[in-house]
Amino acid sequence: MKILMTGATGNVGNYVGRRLVELGHEVIVVSRSKEKALSYLEFPAEIVEHDFSLHPLPEKKFHGAEAIVHLMGETIDGRWTDKKKDLILKSRELGSEHLVKHLPASVKVIVSASAQGIYGDHKDHDVTEKSKLGSDFLADVCKKWEAPFKNLDKAVRTVQLRIGLVLDPQSGVLRKMIPLFQRGFGGTLGSGDQYMSWIAIEDLTEVFVQALINDKYHGPINCSTDDPVTNNEWTKLLGKTLKAMPSPPVPSFALRIAIGEMAGAVLASIKMSPEILKNNHFKFKYPKLKEYFAQKLEPYKDGQYFYSVKQFVPREIEGVFKFFAEAANLEQITPPFLNFHVTKMSTKTIHEGTLIDYKLNLKGIPMKWKTLIKQWNPPHSFVDTQLSGPYRMWHHTHRFEKLGNGTLLSDEVRYKIPLGFLGQVMASTLVQKDVEKIFKFRREVIHKIKF
Repeated sequence: MKILMTGATGNVGNYVGRRLVELGHEVIVVSRSKEKALSYLEFPAEIVEHDFSLHPLPEKKFHGAEAIVHLMGETIDGRWTDKKKDLILKSRELGSEHLVKHLPASVKVIVSASAQGIYGDHKDHDVTEKSKLGSDFLADVCKKWEAPFKNLDKAVRTVQLRIGLVLDPQSGVLRKMIPLFQRGFGGTLGSGDQYMSWIAIEDLTEVFVQALINDKYHGPINCSTDDPVTNNEWTKLLGKTLKAMPSPPVPSFALRIAIGEMAGAVLASIKMSPEILKNNHFKFKYPKLKEYFAQKLEPYKDGQYFYSVKQFVPREIEGVFKFFAEAANLEQITPPFLNFHVTKMSTKTIHEGTLIDYKLNLKGIPMKWKTLIKQWNPPHSFVDTQLSGPYRMWHHTHRFEKLGNGTLLSDEVRYKIPLGFLGQVMASTLVQKDVEKIFKFRREVIHKIKF
Protein backbone atom coordinates (compact mmCIF):
# COMPACT_ATOMS: atom_id res chain seq x y z
CA MET A 1 0.00 0.00 0.00
CA LYS A 2 1.16 3.54 -0.73
CA ILE A 3 0.86 5.57 2.48
CA LEU A 4 1.28 9.34 2.91
CA MET A 5 2.50 10.56 6.31
CA THR A 6 2.61 13.93 8.05
CA GLY A 7 4.62 14.58 11.22
CA ALA A 8 6.90 11.70 10.26
CA THR A 9 10.16 13.15 11.65
CA GLY A 10 8.89 12.96 15.23
CA ASN A 11 9.46 9.94 17.43
CA VAL A 12 6.04 8.34 16.87
CA GLY A 13 6.29 9.10 13.15
CA ASN A 14 9.64 7.36 12.89
CA TYR A 15 8.40 4.29 14.75
CA VAL A 16 5.32 4.04 12.53
CA GLY A 17 7.25 4.77 9.32
CA ARG A 18 9.91 2.14 10.06
CA ARG A 19 7.24 -0.45 10.79
CA LEU A 20 5.35 0.31 7.59
CA VAL A 21 8.51 -0.09 5.52
CA GLU A 22 9.32 -3.36 7.31
CA LEU A 23 5.87 -4.60 6.30
CA GLY A 24 6.55 -3.74 2.66
CA HIS A 25 4.52 -0.54 2.30
CA GLU A 26 5.66 2.45 0.25
CA VAL A 27 5.80 5.67 2.27
CA ILE A 28 5.47 9.29 1.15
CA VAL A 29 6.40 11.92 3.73
CA VAL A 30 5.13 15.50 3.61
CA SER A 31 7.50 17.84 5.44
CA ARG A 32 8.16 21.58 5.61
CA SER A 33 11.86 20.89 5.01
CA LYS A 34 13.06 18.18 2.65
CA GLU A 35 16.62 18.54 3.98
CA LYS A 36 15.51 18.04 7.59
CA ALA A 37 13.34 15.08 6.63
CA LEU A 38 16.22 13.36 4.82
CA SER A 39 18.43 13.84 7.87
CA TYR A 40 15.94 12.85 10.59
CA LEU A 41 13.81 10.14 8.98
CA GLU A 42 14.72 6.66 10.15
CA PHE A 43 13.24 4.93 7.11
CA PRO A 44 13.26 5.31 3.30
CA ALA A 45 10.53 7.54 1.88
CA GLU A 46 9.65 9.82 -0.98
CA ILE A 47 9.72 13.40 0.35
CA VAL A 48 7.16 16.05 -0.61
CA GLU A 49 8.08 19.54 0.63
CA HIS A 50 4.96 21.39 1.75
CA ASP A 51 3.72 23.46 4.71
CA PHE A 52 0.18 22.47 5.73
CA SER A 53 -0.10 25.47 8.04
CA LEU A 54 -0.01 27.74 4.98
CA HIS A 55 -1.76 25.93 2.12
CA PRO A 56 -3.77 22.81 1.26
CA LEU A 57 -1.80 20.03 -0.39
CA PRO A 58 -2.53 19.96 -4.15
CA GLU A 59 -4.08 16.71 -5.35
CA LYS A 60 -1.12 15.83 -7.58
CA LYS A 61 1.25 15.91 -4.59
CA PHE A 62 -0.55 12.96 -2.97
CA HIS A 63 1.21 10.82 -5.60
CA GLY A 64 -1.57 8.24 -5.69
CA ALA A 65 -1.56 7.58 -1.94
CA GLU A 66 -4.11 4.98 -0.82
CA ALA A 67 -3.90 5.76 2.89
CA ILE A 68 -2.82 8.62 5.17
CA VAL A 69 -1.22 8.69 8.62
CA HIS A 70 -1.66 12.21 9.99
CA LEU A 71 0.57 13.10 12.95
CA MET A 72 1.53 16.75 12.52
CA GLY A 73 1.02 19.20 15.36
CA GLU A 74 3.03 21.71 17.38
CA THR A 75 4.33 20.22 20.65
CA ILE A 76 2.34 21.17 23.76
CA ASP A 77 5.52 21.24 25.87
CA GLY A 78 6.53 24.63 27.20
CA ARG A 79 4.74 27.58 28.78
CA TRP A 80 1.44 28.29 27.04
CA THR A 81 1.81 31.88 25.97
CA ASP A 82 -0.85 33.25 23.62
CA LYS A 83 1.55 32.70 20.73
CA LYS A 84 2.26 29.11 21.81
CA LYS A 85 -1.43 28.31 22.19
CA ASP A 86 -2.13 29.71 18.74
CA LEU A 87 0.57 27.47 17.26
CA ILE A 88 -0.78 24.42 19.11
CA LEU A 89 -4.29 25.06 17.81
CA LYS A 90 -3.59 26.25 14.28
CA SER A 91 -1.04 23.53 13.47
CA ARG A 92 -3.73 20.91 14.14
CA GLU A 93 -6.83 22.72 12.91
CA LEU A 94 -5.31 23.98 9.67
CA GLY A 95 -3.21 20.84 9.25
CA SER A 96 -6.34 18.66 9.18
CA GLU A 97 -8.38 21.07 7.06
CA HIS A 98 -5.61 21.53 4.50
CA LEU A 99 -4.93 17.79 4.35
CA VAL A 100 -8.46 16.90 3.21
CA LYS A 101 -9.15 19.97 1.07
CA HIS A 102 -8.04 18.34 -2.19
CA LEU A 103 -8.22 14.70 -1.09
CA PRO A 104 -7.87 12.41 -4.15
CA ALA A 105 -10.19 9.48 -4.82
CA SER A 106 -7.27 7.09 -4.37
CA VAL A 107 -7.32 7.64 -0.58
CA LYS A 108 -9.47 5.04 1.17
CA VAL A 109 -8.41 5.40 4.81
CA ILE A 110 -7.11 8.21 7.02
CA VAL A 111 -5.67 7.48 10.47
CA SER A 112 -5.20 10.68 12.43
CA ALA A 113 -3.61 11.28 15.79
CA SER A 114 -5.70 12.96 18.47
CA ALA A 115 -5.23 12.96 22.23
CA GLN A 116 -6.80 11.98 25.54
CA GLY A 117 -7.01 15.70 26.32
CA ILE A 118 -10.26 15.80 24.35
CA TYR A 119 -12.03 14.41 27.44
CA GLY A 120 -10.85 16.92 30.02
CA ASP A 121 -10.68 16.08 33.72
CA HIS A 122 -12.91 13.10 34.61
CA LYS A 123 -11.64 12.51 38.17
CA ASP A 124 -11.77 8.75 38.92
CA HIS A 125 -14.49 7.88 36.38
CA ASP A 126 -13.74 5.47 33.52
CA VAL A 127 -13.42 7.27 30.20
CA THR A 128 -14.61 5.37 27.12
CA GLU A 129 -14.98 6.54 23.53
CA LYS A 130 -18.57 7.50 24.41
CA SER A 131 -17.69 9.66 27.40
CA LYS A 132 -18.49 13.36 27.56
CA LEU A 133 -15.89 15.62 25.94
CA GLY A 134 -14.15 18.38 27.86
CA SER A 135 -14.40 22.14 27.43
CA ASP A 136 -10.90 23.39 28.22
CA PHE A 137 -8.20 24.54 25.80
CA LEU A 138 -6.78 21.10 24.98
CA ALA A 139 -10.24 19.61 24.53
CA ASP A 140 -11.08 22.39 22.07
CA VAL A 141 -7.83 21.78 20.20
CA CYS A 142 -8.55 18.06 19.88
CA LYS A 143 -12.13 18.64 18.69
CA LYS A 144 -10.89 20.92 15.90
CA TRP A 145 -8.11 18.45 15.12
CA GLU A 146 -10.65 15.67 14.55
CA ALA A 147 -13.51 17.66 12.98
CA PRO A 148 -12.43 17.71 9.29
CA PHE A 149 -12.30 13.90 9.17
CA LYS A 150 -15.86 13.44 10.39
CA ASN A 151 -17.41 15.19 7.38
CA LEU A 152 -15.71 13.21 4.61
CA ASP A 153 -17.36 10.96 2.05
CA LYS A 154 -18.30 7.59 3.58
CA ALA A 155 -16.06 5.92 1.00
CA VAL A 156 -13.12 7.13 3.11
CA ARG A 157 -12.71 5.25 6.38
CA THR A 158 -11.44 7.61 9.07
CA VAL A 159 -9.89 6.78 12.45
CA GLN A 160 -9.06 9.25 15.22
CA LEU A 161 -6.62 7.79 17.74
CA ARG A 162 -7.08 9.49 21.13
CA ILE A 163 -3.63 8.83 22.48
CA GLY A 164 -2.66 8.68 26.15
CA LEU A 165 0.85 9.27 27.50
CA VAL A 166 3.24 7.64 25.04
CA LEU A 167 5.97 5.79 26.89
CA ASP A 168 9.47 5.62 25.47
CA PRO A 169 12.53 6.16 27.70
CA GLN A 170 14.19 8.16 24.92
CA SER A 171 11.37 10.65 24.34
CA GLY A 172 8.36 12.36 25.89
CA VAL A 173 7.45 12.17 29.55
CA LEU A 174 9.90 9.40 30.51
CA ARG A 175 12.85 11.14 28.90
CA LYS A 176 12.18 14.07 31.25
CA MET A 177 11.32 12.08 34.36
CA ILE A 178 14.10 9.48 34.40
CA PRO A 179 17.01 11.89 35.01
CA LEU A 180 14.98 13.82 37.60
CA PHE A 181 14.31 10.65 39.57
CA GLN A 182 17.94 9.54 39.19
CA ARG A 183 19.03 12.81 40.84
CA GLY A 184 16.47 12.54 43.62
CA PHE A 185 14.15 15.24 42.27
CA GLY A 186 11.15 13.10 41.30
CA GLY A 187 7.96 13.54 43.32
CA THR A 188 4.20 13.33 43.00
CA LEU A 189 2.44 16.21 41.28
CA GLY A 190 -0.37 17.96 43.11
CA SER A 191 -2.50 15.57 45.17
CA GLY A 192 -1.15 12.60 43.20
CA ASP A 193 -4.71 11.23 42.92
CA GLN A 194 -5.05 12.08 39.22
CA TYR A 195 -5.09 9.12 36.83
CA MET A 196 -2.50 8.74 34.08
CA SER A 197 -3.46 6.70 31.01
CA TRP A 198 -0.48 5.40 29.04
CA ILE A 199 0.65 3.25 26.11
CA ALA A 200 4.08 1.98 25.08
CA ILE A 201 5.30 3.43 21.80
CA GLU A 202 5.70 -0.09 20.41
CA ASP A 203 2.01 -0.82 21.08
CA LEU A 204 0.92 2.54 19.69
CA THR A 205 2.83 1.76 16.49
CA GLU A 206 0.92 -1.49 16.14
CA VAL A 207 -2.39 0.33 16.71
CA PHE A 208 -1.57 2.61 13.77
CA VAL A 209 -0.81 -0.42 11.61
CA GLN A 210 -4.04 -2.17 12.57
CA ALA A 211 -6.05 1.02 12.01
CA LEU A 212 -4.69 1.18 8.46
CA ILE A 213 -5.43 -2.41 7.48
CA ASN A 214 -8.41 -3.46 9.63
CA ASP A 215 -11.82 -2.20 8.47
CA LYS A 216 -13.22 -2.72 11.98
CA TYR A 217 -11.20 0.27 13.16
CA HIS A 218 -13.15 3.48 12.55
CA GLY A 219 -14.06 6.70 14.33
CA PRO A 220 -12.58 7.71 17.72
CA ILE A 221 -10.45 5.05 19.45
CA ASN A 222 -8.88 5.35 22.91
CA CYS A 223 -5.19 4.50 22.69
CA SER A 224 -4.02 3.42 26.12
CA THR A 225 -3.62 0.21 28.06
CA ASP A 226 -6.28 -1.05 30.43
CA ASP A 227 -3.91 -0.26 33.31
CA PRO A 228 -4.26 3.45 34.15
CA VAL A 229 -2.48 4.42 37.38
CA THR A 230 -2.64 7.39 39.70
CA ASN A 231 0.27 9.81 39.80
CA ASN A 232 1.04 8.50 43.30
CA GLU A 233 1.27 4.94 42.00
CA TRP A 234 3.33 6.05 39.01
CA THR A 235 5.81 7.96 41.19
CA LYS A 236 6.31 5.12 43.67
CA LEU A 237 6.76 2.54 40.91
CA LEU A 238 9.17 4.67 38.90
CA GLY A 239 11.25 5.46 41.99
CA LYS A 240 11.32 1.81 43.07
CA THR A 241 12.33 0.62 39.58
CA LEU A 242 15.18 3.14 39.38
CA LYS A 243 16.11 2.55 43.04
CA ALA A 244 15.64 6.27 43.63
CA MET A 245 14.13 8.03 46.62
CA PRO A 246 11.16 10.22 45.59
CA SER A 247 11.37 13.89 46.54
CA PRO A 248 8.57 15.71 48.43
CA PRO A 249 5.36 16.30 46.43
CA VAL A 250 5.12 19.32 44.15
CA PRO A 251 2.04 21.36 45.23
CA SER A 252 -0.46 22.30 42.53
CA PHE A 253 0.11 26.02 43.06
CA ALA A 254 3.88 25.59 42.61
CA LEU A 255 3.32 23.66 39.39
CA ARG A 256 1.05 26.44 38.08
CA ILE A 257 3.69 29.04 38.92
CA ALA A 258 6.37 26.95 37.18
CA ILE A 259 4.58 26.02 33.94
CA GLY A 260 1.46 28.20 33.89
CA GLU A 261 -1.72 27.05 32.20
CA MET A 262 -0.13 23.78 31.07
CA ALA A 263 -0.34 22.65 34.72
CA GLY A 264 -4.04 22.02 34.15
CA ALA A 265 -3.19 19.33 31.61
CA VAL A 266 -0.57 17.79 33.91
CA LEU A 267 -2.99 17.65 36.86
CA ALA A 268 -6.05 16.48 34.89
CA SER A 269 -7.28 12.99 35.72
CA ILE A 270 -8.15 10.87 32.67
CA LYS A 271 -8.79 7.19 33.39
CA MET A 272 -9.16 5.93 29.84
CA SER A 273 -10.60 2.54 29.00
CA PRO A 274 -9.69 1.26 25.49
CA GLU A 275 -13.08 -0.30 24.75
CA ILE A 276 -12.72 -0.47 20.97
CA LEU A 277 -9.23 -1.95 21.13
CA LYS A 278 -10.52 -4.57 23.57
CA ASN A 279 -13.52 -5.33 21.36
CA ASN A 280 -11.13 -5.90 18.46
CA HIS A 281 -8.94 -8.19 20.62
CA PHE A 282 -5.86 -5.98 20.36
CA LYS A 283 -2.89 -7.66 22.08
CA PHE A 284 -0.67 -5.28 24.04
CA LYS A 285 3.02 -6.13 24.18
CA TYR A 286 3.21 -4.07 27.39
CA PRO A 287 -0.19 -4.24 29.16
CA LYS A 288 1.07 -3.50 32.70
CA LEU A 289 3.13 -0.52 33.85
CA LYS A 290 5.13 -2.54 36.38
CA GLU A 291 6.35 -4.97 33.73
CA TYR A 292 7.02 -2.15 31.28
CA PHE A 293 9.20 -0.26 33.76
CA ALA A 294 11.02 -3.45 34.80
CA GLN A 295 11.96 -4.27 31.21
CA LYS A 296 12.47 -0.89 29.55
CA LEU A 297 14.20 0.90 32.43
CA GLU A 298 16.80 -1.79 33.05
CA PRO A 299 19.57 0.31 31.34
CA TYR A 300 18.91 3.20 33.77
CA LYS A 301 19.38 1.31 37.04
CA ASP A 302 22.33 1.68 39.42
CA GLY A 303 23.19 5.18 38.28
CA GLN A 304 23.49 4.26 34.60
CA TYR A 305 22.51 6.57 31.78
CA PHE A 306 21.32 5.35 28.41
CA TYR A 307 21.24 7.08 25.05
CA SER A 308 19.86 5.64 21.83
CA VAL A 309 19.67 7.12 18.36
CA LYS A 310 18.82 5.83 14.87
CA GLN A 311 19.57 7.11 11.38
CA PHE A 312 18.67 5.82 7.92
CA VAL A 313 21.30 5.85 5.20
CA PRO A 314 20.27 5.09 1.58
CA ARG A 315 23.31 2.86 1.00
CA GLU A 316 23.99 -0.87 1.12
CA ILE A 317 24.87 -2.28 4.53
CA GLU A 318 28.31 -3.59 3.49
CA GLY A 319 29.54 -0.17 2.39
CA VAL A 320 28.19 1.56 5.49
CA PHE A 321 29.78 -0.96 7.85
CA LYS A 322 33.09 -0.68 5.99
CA PHE A 323 33.17 3.06 6.72
CA PHE A 324 32.73 2.47 10.46
CA ALA A 325 35.34 -0.31 10.40
CA GLU A 326 38.04 2.30 9.74
CA ALA A 327 39.14 3.84 13.05
CA ALA A 328 40.39 6.97 11.29
CA ASN A 329 36.84 7.75 10.17
CA LEU A 330 35.81 8.24 13.80
CA GLU A 331 37.65 11.57 13.76
CA GLN A 332 35.56 12.69 10.78
CA ILE A 333 32.24 12.09 12.55
CA THR A 334 33.27 13.48 15.95
CA PRO A 335 32.64 17.20 16.69
CA PRO A 336 35.68 19.54 16.63
CA PHE A 337 35.12 20.72 20.21
CA LEU A 338 36.39 17.33 21.44
CA ASN A 339 39.68 17.62 19.50
CA PHE A 340 39.43 13.84 19.11
CA HIS A 341 42.31 11.81 17.62
CA VAL A 342 43.20 8.13 17.36
CA THR A 343 46.76 7.69 18.69
CA LYS A 344 47.29 3.92 18.64
CA MET A 345 45.67 0.60 17.64
CA SER A 346 46.77 -2.84 18.81
CA THR A 347 45.94 -4.37 15.41
CA LYS A 348 46.19 -3.14 11.81
CA THR A 349 42.48 -3.67 11.23
CA ILE A 350 39.64 -3.66 13.75
CA HIS A 351 38.35 -6.99 15.01
CA GLU A 352 37.25 -8.49 18.32
CA GLY A 353 39.87 -7.78 20.94
CA THR A 354 41.36 -4.70 19.25
CA LEU A 355 42.52 -1.98 21.66
CA ILE A 356 42.23 1.63 20.50
CA ASP A 357 43.81 4.65 22.22
CA TYR A 358 42.54 8.19 21.71
CA LYS A 359 43.25 11.65 22.99
CA LEU A 360 40.56 14.31 23.35
CA ASN A 361 39.53 17.45 25.23
CA LEU A 362 36.52 17.63 27.54
CA LYS A 363 35.63 21.16 28.66
CA GLY A 364 39.18 22.20 27.73
CA ILE A 365 40.80 19.43 29.80
CA PRO A 366 43.14 17.06 27.85
CA MET A 367 42.28 13.41 28.41
CA LYS A 368 43.22 9.94 27.22
CA TRP A 369 40.72 7.24 26.35
CA LYS A 370 41.31 3.52 25.79
CA THR A 371 38.60 1.25 24.39
CA LEU A 372 38.25 -2.44 23.69
CA ILE A 373 36.34 -3.87 20.74
CA LYS A 374 34.38 -6.40 22.77
CA GLN A 375 32.25 -7.78 19.91
CA TRP A 376 32.77 -7.67 16.13
CA ASN A 377 30.05 -9.05 13.86
CA PRO A 378 30.39 -7.52 10.36
CA PRO A 379 28.31 -6.17 8.74
CA HIS A 380 25.65 -6.23 11.46
CA SER A 381 27.12 -4.94 14.73
CA PHE A 382 30.09 -4.23 16.94
CA VAL A 383 30.56 -3.18 20.58
CA ASP A 384 33.24 -0.99 22.11
CA THR A 385 33.77 -0.53 25.85
CA GLN A 386 35.92 1.90 27.81
CA LEU A 387 38.91 0.44 29.67
CA SER A 388 40.11 3.83 30.89
CA GLY A 389 38.94 7.36 30.25
CA PRO A 390 36.57 10.13 31.28
CA TYR A 391 33.57 7.96 32.15
CA ARG A 392 33.06 5.61 35.04
CA MET A 393 31.63 3.23 32.43
CA TRP A 394 31.06 3.41 28.65
CA HIS A 395 29.45 0.61 26.61
CA HIS A 396 28.56 1.46 23.00
CA THR A 397 26.66 -0.94 20.73
CA HIS A 398 26.63 -0.13 17.00
CA ARG A 399 23.97 -1.91 14.91
CA PHE A 400 23.46 -2.01 11.13
CA GLU A 401 20.20 -3.35 9.68
CA LYS A 402 18.92 -3.63 6.13
CA LEU A 403 15.79 -1.51 5.73
CA GLY A 404 14.14 -0.98 2.36
CA ASN A 405 16.75 0.24 -0.10
CA GLY A 406 19.30 1.17 2.56
CA THR A 407 20.67 0.72 6.05
CA LEU A 408 19.34 1.66 9.48
CA LEU A 409 22.12 2.69 11.85
CA SER A 410 21.43 2.28 15.58
CA ASP A 411 23.66 3.47 18.41
CA GLU A 412 22.98 2.42 22.00
CA VAL A 413 25.23 3.87 24.70
CA ARG A 414 25.23 2.95 28.37
CA TYR A 415 27.43 5.11 30.56
CA LYS A 416 28.10 6.13 34.14
CA ILE A 417 29.41 9.44 35.41
CA PRO A 418 32.32 9.62 37.91
CA LEU A 419 31.84 10.73 41.52
CA GLY A 420 28.72 8.64 42.15
CA PHE A 421 25.62 10.48 43.37
CA LEU A 422 27.48 13.77 43.56
CA GLY A 423 28.39 13.41 39.88
CA GLN A 424 24.76 12.65 39.04
CA VAL A 425 23.51 15.76 40.76
CA MET A 426 26.27 18.16 39.70
CA ALA A 427 27.42 17.02 36.26
CA SER A 428 24.88 14.63 34.70
CA THR A 429 22.98 17.34 32.82
CA LEU A 430 26.17 18.70 31.25
CA VAL A 431 27.37 15.21 30.31
CA GLN A 432 23.99 14.30 28.78
CA LYS A 433 24.01 17.47 26.70
CA ASP A 434 27.53 16.72 25.48
CA VAL A 435 26.55 13.17 24.48
CA GLU A 436 23.55 14.55 22.58
CA LYS A 437 25.77 17.16 20.85
CA ILE A 438 28.20 14.43 19.79
CA PHE A 439 25.50 12.35 18.14
CA LYS A 440 23.76 15.37 16.60
CA PHE A 441 27.03 16.33 14.90
CA ARG A 442 27.52 12.72 13.88
CA ARG A 443 24.04 12.62 12.30
CA GLU A 444 24.70 15.77 10.28
CA VAL A 445 28.04 14.48 8.97
CA ILE A 446 26.75 10.99 8.15
CA HIS A 447 23.85 12.53 6.23
CA LYS A 448 26.37 14.20 3.89
CA ILE A 449 28.78 11.26 3.45
CA LYS A 450 28.75 9.31 0.19
CA PHE A 451 29.53 5.84 1.47
